[in-house]
Amino acid sequence: MRTAFFDSLYEVAKADGRVELITADMGFGCLEKFRDCLPKQYLNAGISEANAMSLAAGMALAGRRPFVYSITPFVTYRSFEQTRVDVCCHNANVKIIGVGSGLDYGQSGTTHHPTEDIAVMRALPNISVACPGDPFEAAALPPLLNRMDGPAFVRLGRGREPRIHSGAPKLEFGKALKIFEGGAGRKKVALLSIGNMANNALLAAQRISSKGLSVEAYSMVWAKPIDEKLVLEKISGCDLAVSIEEHSEIGGLRSAILEALHSKGESAKNFRHIALPDRFQKDAGSPEYLRKLNGLDAESIGVRVVKMAGGA
Repeated sequence: MRTAFFDSLYEVAKADGRVELITADMGFGCLEKFRDCLPKQYLNAGISEANAMSLAAGMALAGRRPFVYSITPFVTYRSFEQTRVDVCCHNANVKIIGVGSGLDYGQSGTTHHPTEDIAVMRALPNISVACPGDPFEAAALPPLLNRMDGPAFVRLGRGREPRIHSGAPKLEFGKALKIFEGGAGRKKVALLSIGNMANNALLAAQRISSKGLSVEAYSMVWAKPIDEKLVLEKISGCDLAVSIEEHSEIGGLRSAILEALHSKGESAKNFRHIALPDRFQKDAGSPEYLRKLNGLDAESIGVRVVKMAGGA
């Protein structure tokens, strides 16, 4: 996902000299093309994310189009005040790119687990929040982001995410993408996943579609703005709708969906969620190990959804 995003961003930068990439001493495995071929549009600000964010805000206010890149917890939590005051308060045209979703850096421990980042960034005025689900979605984001004015935060998977689309999807601002439809059961179920949970949601949907359920699965892509129309349609039109996210159960996709329902006066009685619990992850290990531990692997998601649906 990360490589696909930066390959696409490189092409955007070649075509638009205003685009700048600022790195906080990160990503040399995928940034060499910027460094070597577009040196005037590439800046290593060092391990100083807060300064990088203020620098980007100033550049944006001077007419440039900076993208700031680092590990997700550092580019969100560590530089939060600068993002809030320098970027969002001025509605500056800064795109913030974080790599490592949820438990991607599982072996590095709690400091490297961005499990509240969607909540933190979504709460800021003026900013958009995108969480692509596979390399195709990630590659579609840079040209779209460059056409958008104002701040945006992108939550990228660390790498090795499977492709869930057969080709480049038509990505639209604030719109979800359908990734699966199958089964012929009496009960209708919608799986609403975001970011690096899209593949596990897809696998779970494929498994449970043979268990007496009609299943649709979506990559929500945007946590802010949420695809409100889709949310309302699926929760009112299905027997069960389930949000799936590698993020705290507080403040992320689940909360965005509930806010959308509340704003329209709609019931949430058919809505359930699968997310990380409201506590720090004190265990360390591979992302796959931690997902299994938290019931976020495909098999566990399938079992939980079938149980939520009443045993199908």
